[in-house]
Amino acid sequence: MTTLQTMTRGAVPATALGLFALGLFATSASAQGVALEPVGVIPGPAELVRIQGDRAYVSGGHTFTIWDISDPANPVGRGSHTFPQEIWGFRLTEDRAYVGANFFGLGILDISDADAPVLLGQHKTLGQTKIGDVASGKVGIIDHMEGFVLVDVSDETAPAGIGSFFLDGYARDVVTAGTIAYATDSPSGLYVFDLSRPGMPEPIGVIHAPAAPRDIEVSVGAGSRPSLIVGAGGGDLQVYDVSDPAAPSKLSSFETPGRATRVSLDGHYAYVADTEAGVQVVDLSDPANPVAAGGFETPRPARDVSASGSLVLAVVGDSEREGHDRWVMVLRR
Repeated sequence: MTTLQTMTRGAVPATALGLFALGLFATSASAQGVALEPVGVIPGPAELVRIQGDRAYVSGGHTFTIWDISDPANPVGRGSHTFPQEIWGFRLTEDRAYVGANFFGLGILDISDADAPVLLGQHKTLGQTKIGDVASGKVGIIDHMEGFVLVDVSDETAPAGIGSFFLDGYARDVVTAGTIAYATDSPSGLYVFDLSRPGMPEPIGVIHAPAAPRDIEVSVGAGSRPSLIVGAGGGDLQVYDVSDPAAPSKLSSFETPGRATRVSLDGHYAYVADTEAGVQVVDLSDPANPVAAGGFETPRPARDVSASGSLVLAVVGDSEREGHDRWVMVLRR
């Protein structure tokens, strides 16, 4: 059975199939450090993607879908869950997905059974929930009306609001590491919260940045201590030192050839969804001096990216409408 025959969900655009079959996807020269080659396709709709182990998690429109990528050339659709509102973002733990689904709010999915994800609980915020991430039995949510919202999920079937902290600009993203949560907004900056503290959320550190990133990831250093925040979405790649949570500082910016939209970290490399410039790879061995390390020319603009081990997944396509004209390319490095 061929790769395309085993794909059980959605349809891959004909253009993508033709280019894939003809081998016309281009990669950068290996001399740059990292070379990527296409090995498979996950059909759309697709807007966001994340790799965890041998599974890929894809959201498109209202639907969250799990794919088995143990054979990257033959992705197999497993279970899915459809929310009543569109999915704006999600983050994963080993067996949970924390999904921001617009006016539905936060949805907590049990993803331990890939064939049957189950909605465990919901928390409705005042505005539009974009994304949530968990630490210390609490979920930090980005909401476009309230800002950074903290929710107690010790009982996942009945999440309880703790409080919120209004971000000065337009709330964009949140990520956690250990007991620390990092929230970003445009155009105000990066906020650091300690989720181990009781009561209402209050930032323990703030860095004001007029062109703060819209999409952020955290890099964990020695002793499981967060060390770097790497972000995209302001047109370039940005690197922040958060080794001292109370005093975050900007280390560097790196101008990519396209427009950096989203970023994924794996080892000391940042993989950037760089719209018309495809997927760009940036070496952060010296985070104060990022260096270009390769790239991949996608057939349509790269919208999202996720890297883990030998695989890089890239959402590509043109349409902004619920990801119907976007699909996921499976790349191997």
